[in-house]
Amino acid sequence: MEASEANSIMLRLKNLRENLEELNKKFGRLAVNAQVAGQVRRANFDTVQIAIRTTMVVSTSLRMIYKNQFGRHHLRR
Repeated sequence: MEASEANSIMLRLKNLRENLEELNKKFGRLAVNAQVAGQVRRANFDTVQIAIRTTMVVSTSLRMIYKNQFGRHHLRR
């Protein structure tokens, strides 16, 4: 193998290594972004669940207050 051919192969290997490193960085960032997006989605879901539960508790409390103030016959279901 000639020196120029060996140099050419070494240069291509170096370029391949650099490309692989760049891809690794990009996919690493994508993986982190996907993980963060999943955590945000989960946090939003949890927030909505809490809001629904809070609304149900408030609704029940208001019904009880209304029932105590005006009697059972004013309540409609």
